[in-house]
Amino acid sequence: MHTAMWLIPIAPFIVGIATTWSLREAFEETVWFNIAYVLTLGVIYLADAVGYGFISTSPVGSGGLIAMVAGFIALGIRRRQWKIEQRAKAIAKAKLAREKARQAAAAGKTQQDNSMIVSAFRFAGSLERARRQSKRKASDQR
Repeated sequence: MHTAMWLIPIAPFIVGIATTWSLREAFEETVWFNIAYVLTLGVIYLADAVGYGFISTSPVGSGGLIAMVAGFIALGIRRRQWKIEQRAKAIAKAKLAREKARQAAAAGKTQQDNSMIVSAFRFAGSLERARRQSKRKASDQR
């Protein structure tokens, strides 16, 4: 069991990347987890050193379990904050898009999708129109 102790500080980073797809957020969650984990183990050790040794100070014992729970609580608090931040960013982005669309409509411009696929279909349509017009002109000249 002691040989896998190195996984405890790294596991929140791996879980954070897998669930948020953000290196920054995974790193922040890892920091929150590790600080809470180490502080809780420190408090348990200090309680044992003072004479209140009611919890095992071993990282693989009950003290380690309590420290991991504290770490996951801290990680959960940080994840909740991140979700609130993401929601606020999405709302601001949608508000900006609505404002741009409103300004474009007020200026009389239509909003066009400028993706590569849409552009390719527009180009193909213009080629087809040009081909039909040239065919029509050729038949009119006969």
